[in-house]
Amino acid sequence: MHLHVFSGSILSLFATLFVFVLFLMAVDEARALARGDDPATNAVRRVIRRYPRFSYVAAVIIGMLFGHLFWT
Repeated sequence: MHLHVFSGSILSLFATLFVFVLFLMAVDEARALARGDDPATNAVRRVIRRYPRFSYVAAVIIGMLFGHLFWT
C-alpha cells in the first residue's frame, strides 16, 4: 500500500489545527472573562513580547513551510 501525501492536504491539516487552536483560545478567553480570571492569551502576548527573536524565527519557518507547499 502506497500513501500519497499532497501539499494541499498538508496545508489543510495545518489550517485546521490553527483554527482549532484559535477556537480553544477564544473559549478560554470567554471562560476567563466570565470568571474574572486572566486569560491565556495574555500569557501568549507576554511570551511573544519577551522573546521577539523566537517569534521572528517562528514566522520565518512558517513562511518557509508555506512557500515550500505552494511552490512545489
